[in-house]
Amino acid sequence: MVTFDPIFRISETIQIEKGVYSLIGISLLVLVPTVIIGFTLTALNTFILKVFEGYVIIDRLPLLKNGYSRKAKKLIREINNVREQIEIILQKERKSASDKELLENLKAEHYVKVAEYDKSYPPLHAGIMPTKFGNILKASEAYTGTRYGIDAVEFWPRLLHVIPVTYRQSIDEARNELSFLVNMSALSFIFFVFCSLAVTTNVLLPGAPDWASVILNSFRYIASGLLALFSIWFFNKAALFSVGGFGAMIRSSYDLFRLDLLEQFRIKHPKNSVEEFQTWQNLGELIILGQESMEFKALKYEIKKSKER
Repeated sequence: MVTFDPIFRISETIQIEKGVYSLIGISLLVLVPTVIIGFTLTALNTFILKVFEGYVIIDRLPLLKNGYSRKAKKLIREINNVREQIEIILQKERKSASDKELLENLKAEHYVKVAEYDKSYPPLHAGIMPTKFGNILKASEAYTGTRYGIDAVEFWPRLLHVIPVTYRQSIDEARNELSFLVNMSALSFIFFVFCSLAVTTNVLLPGAPDWASVILNSFRYIASGLLALFSIWFFNKAALFSVGGFGAMIRSSYDLFRLDLLEQFRIKHPKNSVEEFQTWQNLGELIILGQESMEFKALKYEIKKSKER
């Protein structure tokens, strides 16, 4: 508000003798906008996250999505190329020492590239997002589908019921940190827009233009705008690190507690990973599609008898 005082002239409305702001006026000036902004950000947090993911507003910019699609496909081509080289060496009946050394190097390279893709992009069939933020989060959501056959988004509210309190607190802390960084980035962007508008409207202030004041105020708005740009960059970079940590919490939650969720459904633990994959897919058909499912098979429930005292 102080930055834009030459335009809104707020100080003149709460000014007392000797040009000093009144204590009540300053308190209201700080408190009221803070409360309004705080409640607004809390109410719009999910929407803001969806914007950063690329589901809203940014989804209308196909160039961004196409750019990340090209990067993902390029990385897939590199992975496939390494695999082909590995297959060529493995097919050799006799492997020289240099072949064995090259094979180990290729396996290490394959591991690094696959891990990079898994953390940075979802499978192509799941859809590449137009932002790096969205791709990292969607990759975490796709993790459970490729490992266990679980739809992470649909089962997440149910999984929360079986996650221990201490672990859930860690998830909440990661989510709160992510929300804070995203909100700060959004506020910095809004402030930058206001600074840009202030520069263009500076000469349109009522009264005869005082060019000394116009130049001074323009410098103020430009400097504030540059600070806002730095804040956008800083909080956006921090949010990318934070969303990676939050995504890791999502992955580990399913790794650790998915079988506990099966117990809540009264479904017997599967004997192996293949059976587990099929069980989760079948359960997903029931929960997501219900009677409209064309592949659902009857589930066998395990009723635990209460122990007699």
